[in-house]
Amino acid sequence: MSCKATFQSTTKTRQKVLQSKDDWNDYVFHRRTVKELAKENNLGERQIRRRLGRAATDQPSGYIFNNLIEDKTVPVILLIDTTYFDCFGVMVFRCYNRRRNLMWQFVGHESNDGYLDGIAELEKHGYVILAVICDGKRWLLGLISKKYPAQLCQFHMVKTVTRYITRYPILPAGKELLWITLSLKNATENEFKEKLMGWFFKWQHFLNEKTIDDYETNKSHFTHDRMRSAYAALISNIRYLFIYQKFPTYGIPNTTNSIDGTFSQVKQKVHVHRGLATNKQMAMISDLLRGEKTT
Repeated sequence: MSCKATFQSTTKTRQKVLQSKDDWNDYVFHRRTVKELAKENNLGERQIRRRLGRAATDQPSGYIFNNLIEDKTVPVILLIDTTYFDCFGVMVFRCYNRRRNLMWQFVGHESNDGYLDGIAELEKHGYVILAVICDGKRWLLGLISKKYPAQLCQFHMVKTVTRYITRYPILPAGKELLWITLSLKNATENEFKEKLMGWFFKWQHFLNEKTIDDYETNKSHFTHDRMRSAYAALISNIRYLFIYQKFPTYGIPNTTNSIDGTFSQVKQKVHVHRGLATNKQMAMISDLLRGEKTT
């Protein structure tokens, strides 16, 4: 008392940290609510929230590496994509071979430069990239294909076509184009090209039909412009749709389903804890992407 010095037991502090991490793991991975944790620990909800706050570390602004991956000699078949939450997005770089996320970054929006910088960062840390699979973001495939085989996700290609002609087109030309598009997963590149060119020559006059908007100025537009857009999307991306067949020994997937499934699982668990502060939400997402409980 006379020295007026204060201290806290290191054992007690360590115990608090361990308790906080246990609560955090239950909160993140087992979908336990604050109310459930408070009841189990015989504590108030405010105390549980303080514990969770201690365990939720602030996330860096740059790239976050998965420190659980030690062996970097295994070549990487890289899946890249970005998903969005309330106030931010997370750009993820996932290894298809390992079924693990190698790296991620919290971003305001996705950009081609962000993806290219991320790939360069992975190489800088010793990863050997064999091929890249991504969705159809504008210009991205062309930039990536200068250095790596770049596969466009066939599922995203189907979604692009159906956005123009819907899943249930009424016109015969639209029905045929949808059937050809849905045959992507079972076709070779030559077979698909033949079907697509056959469709174009059959419906060429139909696609060139125009509707006159103003008879005085003779202004007009293509009557079936959405169908033309669907065909143009297929033609412009056809060289990226069958890269997985050109490198059969690599084991390249033809979709980004692996990373899409990861996003779905993460969002389900984050959605359980609606209203989280941004820093806690980011910490939760990082732990879920890392795929390992906090120790």
